[in-house]
Amino acid sequence: MSSDFHQDLPVNDVRQRLLSPAENALIRTSLQHQGYMRLGQVLHLQGPYISLETLTSVIGHLQHRHPFLRSRLKINPTKPDTYLMEEDETLRLKIREIPRRHDRHLDFWREQWHKHEKQIPIIGEGLAEFWLLQDPDDDEMKNSSREIVLICEHSISDGLSLSTLAHELLIALSSENANIFDNSLHWPISIELAIQRSLSLWTNLVILGKFFFTLMNRRAINAQTIARVPLVNVNFSLDDMAKYSYTEFSSNSLSKEETQKLLEKCRSESVTMTSAISSAILSAITTSISITSEQTTQLTLAFAADIRRRCIPPIPTHDLSYQVSEIITFKLSIRDVPTTLKDMWKLATTIGYHVKTSIDAGQTFVLGRFMGMFYQKNIGPINLENLPTCEISNWGVLPFREQYGKWKLEAMTPFSNMIRSPIPFVLIYTVNGVLTIVYRGSSPVIPISTLETLCNSTIHNLQKMMEA
Repeated sequence: MSSDFHQDLPVNDVRQRLLSPAENALIRTSLQHQGYMRLGQVLHLQGPYISLETLTSVIGHLQHRHPFLRSRLKINPTKPDTYLMEEDETLRLKIREIPRRHDRHLDFWREQWHKHEKQIPIIGEGLAEFWLLQDPDDDEMKNSSREIVLICEHSISDGLSLSTLAHELLIALSSENANIFDNSLHWPISIELAIQRSLSLWTNLVILGKFFFTLMNRRAINAQTIARVPLVNVNFSLDDMAKYSYTEFSSNSLSKEETQKLLEKCRSESVTMTSAISSAILSAITTSISITSEQTTQLTLAFAADIRRRCIPPIPTHDLSYQVSEIITFKLSIRDVPTTLKDMWKLATTIGYHVKTSIDAGQTFVLGRFMGMFYQKNIGPINLENLPTCEISNWGVLPFREQYGKWKLEAMTPFSNMIRSPIPFVLIYTVNGVLTIVYRGSSPVIPISTLETLCNSTIHNLQKMMEA
């Protein structure tokens, strides 16, 4: 590798991988703000007892395949305040075996996450851990509820690669296709280097010029204030959210039949699922906002954008790494919020046009190179004026299947540490034909009741839209 963020790496030490600007900023954020932005997934399984020894063996296969999972976080000795990962075959990742009652299988993981979400990375240790949750009294039952929880620092993973890792874990558990664990993958490429190698000098100059022209033009013609989901008056500063808050989640799903019906409706309307869902989200958020307030004049949506398939060559989802960029926010005046189902589909078309033209203009590549700078701002004071109304990330159709040997995958629940986020973060994903929407936020600043209302309203809007 040859780039400004890898040049300090000794060429003869292939066991080390310097973290890039974005990866370093995410580590600093987690260290300074109690694990902020760590992410994980709960695999809800139905099947026979899983022993700690079995899970340990499964994780060993994953460590053999993924360099980041068998590496320790180290301080970069040649550049202060930066970090590297160093392979160590003796590393054993943390595995927590936590007993729970059978009737707690749906919510016990959430209680445990509230207890452990503020843990920070430890220098000299790995950046991932696993939990095994089940009722000890069910050890003889061949078809009982079990949960396996994966937790990773965002600096070495994102939603797509963590989902692929979870899929691989279940493959290893079922002892199927074990040959994929025979060989190790190479160190994953960083987002900055992936973008750098995908663009010629001329293309880079062109998309930079387009980006800054668009940015300056939007600032010149648009000075409306940003609408906010109502925040609770708390007795601490937003800058102290990491100390006094915890992450809350609310999720809701369409049925398989409804998911398929929505997909067909989107095709007939010539819009993407992301655009249709974003329209439903905006309509849901509007119901929580006082439209008469002078301080709520414009809704803004930020879209997270995966760059993997847009890079040359494409980055496979099995590369456990951070590959998330953004596009310029979508803005909508409150007076233009749709009031009819027909107008909601028109809004979906408008959102889709914004997303497509932004991606075609190379905005994901431009902003991807600056993600380290953006995340570095997470360490400083919180400024609501710089934040959108909410942020949306669509992981799309994930690689899971319904059956893994003796175990059935009932559901996958994603979660993350959002204790320092005073805006809702909306996650969209599809597992085994079921579309799920998750609202996440920092409580008590954004109470669970608000997240539940927004989530249920979004699903209700989608159900109405598919019938229009």
